[in-house]
Amino acid sequence: MPELPEVETVRAGIERFVVGRLIVSVEIIKAKILRNPLVEPHEFASRLISARFVNARRRGKHLIFGLDNGYALYAHLNMRGQFVLVADSSVPQAKYLCIVISLDTGSELRYHDIWTWGELRVLKDTCEELVKYVPALADMGPEPLSSELDGEVLKKRASSRSKSPIKVVLLDQAVVAGVGNIYADESLFRAGVNPLRKTGTLIDSEWAALAESIKGVLTEAVASGGTLSDNYVDIEGSAGRYKPDVYGRAKLPCVQCAEPLFTARTGGRSTVYCAICQK
Repeated sequence: MPELPEVETVRAGIERFVVGRLIVSVEIIKAKILRNPLVEPHEFASRLISARFVNARRRGKHLIFGLDNGYALYAHLNMRGQFVLVADSSVPQAKYLCIVISLDTGSELRYHDIWTWGELRVLKDTCEELVKYVPALADMGPEPLSSELDGEVLKKRASSRSKSPIKVVLLDQAVVAGVGNIYADESLFRAGVNPLRKTGTLIDSEWAALAESIKGVLTEAVASGGTLSDNYVDIEGSAGRYKPDVYGRAKLPCVQCAEPLFTARTGGRSTVYCAICQK
């Protein structure tokens, strides 16, 4: 958490409320979140001050905010990072505040991170620079909300992991971009595929169903502003409204057959599924 729907919701919020705005000042409170190539707070801030946000992009779970000076502010929220836009500096600062970006409207874009596991970078806004400092971008799988993903593509991307559980494979960002623990569980449930099955046992119709389920679940979650969680809010401070069918519901009744849901550990992550509905 957050995964593609939450990150996309943040991106859309930045596009709506922040793109076009000029950065007038930057206060870095916790320099631990700064990553190469600029880790010295003054130098990091100097690349942002007097620049204007010109776009807000997303690749998988990665955010890239283009600036009019040829640089970009890159962000990875990791587990607990949050961007929140407040009206002005009189709004009390919340716990775990890491950076404050003041805009020409008087508003402030604040980044909070309870564990400081997130990453902020200022770098040149070129493919070469982004890949140099964030190598994962080069190997990332197809965007699931685009026409790039279908059953055939998903099967091909997963072909080298035939002996791994399908749940573990879906978490691999080189297979499909942006899917994490929540939406892997939800997509497998909707497709009727048991998360513990070896990837090589899936047949073509199941790959097609799984690809469609991934698209459907993520589309619904984006429309709902992400999943309801105490770990996530959008930039206006609002919680997500998507309520999972299986994730986080271990031992509760399945929404389809009413039998208790099972839980297991796969790839070090908790997995919830229905042993009746998922084969």
